[in-house]
Amino acid sequence: MIERLNNSLEKPKDMQSTMLLIKSLLNSFTKTEVKVAEYVLSNIEDIIYISVTELAEKANVGETTVLRFCRKLKFKGFQDFKISLARSTNQLPKSSQEIKYDDSAQALRDKLIQSQIKVMEDMRSLLDYTKLELAIDLLINAYAIQFYGVGTSNLTAAQGAHSFMRIGKSSDAKQDVHFQAMSTALLTENDVAIGISVSGETKDTVENLKLAKQAGAKTICITSNARSPITTVADIVLLTPTKENPLHGSSMSSKIAQLSILDILYTGVFLRTGDALEFREKTAKAVSTKLQ
Repeated sequence: MIERLNNSLEKPKDMQSTMLLIKSLLNSFTKTEVKVAEYVLSNIEDIIYISVTELAEKANVGETTVLRFCRKLKFKGFQDFKISLARSTNQLPKSSQEIKYDDSAQALRDKLIQSQIKVMEDMRSLLDYTKLELAIDLLINAYAIQFYGVGTSNLTAAQGAHSFMRIGKSSDAKQDVHFQAMSTALLTENDVAIGISVSGETKDTVENLKLAKQAGAKTICITSNARSPITTVADIVLLTPTKENPLHGSSMSSKIAQLSILDILYTGVFLRTGDALEFREKTAKAVSTKLQ
């Protein structure tokens, strides 16, 4: 009977209908699914900013329970569920909540610049300097550095690879996920893999770090979710303070935070590597004629 009911359900179209559907299905959920339902109903506007791992921990259930709960609501998975909620709440990113749709260019300038300043201040408090030191040491001693990211995080990964290449470190950031996987399989214990994912849940990036670890390489992740799948496979976790609404991916706040961490790592390696300046001069000369 319950299965027939679930099969007849349509995916809810807004937050209110989602809440009503959850309430209507409470008696059909398992005990653990009820825990998820109760937490979601009490914190529905915050759900769009957390990972499946975080929700599972907050509801005191397993991740599979969260995914099963989402599927019973006719969503493909947790991300699909969050997108639906984000669409219905019509929220601006949390870092820009004070922004109004009728703001002038001057107001946008002032509010967004202040928002970026706040991100950097939060970064100072959140980033563990002991972990930064460990990451810098790993990168100094790395024979090769592979950067991984999907979507806009791949742009950040490409910037990281470009920066380290300029100071003589063998580094790369493949764009195609198949090539990423192949390059990962060739890593050794002398190499370092860096995975970049705001949510910490990007499947390909998480899988690449797992493959890198299996190959013996050291692993580092840059993410905003301290309790997410990518943190379970990284030797060193570097946290950013920005979390994204799934409808507002690729926010500049997230990119600035990611790039700031890469800049700290790059500068640390540059200052502590004897021949880094020589390599930077060589690479600068190699492209100098392209600038004329």
